Amino acid sequence: MKYRILLDLNDQLFTAVDVNDSNRYGNGTTIQSAIANLKQKAA
Repeated sequence: MKYRILLDLNDQLFTAVDVNDSNRYGNGTTIQSAIANLKQKAA
C-alpha cells in the first residue's frame, strides 16, 4: 500500500492517506499509529 503523510500543525496529528483512494485515511499522534489506523480501515 502506498500512502502519503500529512501533519496537522494545530492539533499535532499525523494523517496517512491512501494515494489510490483519498477517502481512506488514518489519524494518529505518531506516523506509525496513523499508518496502522489506515491499514486497519483498509482491511
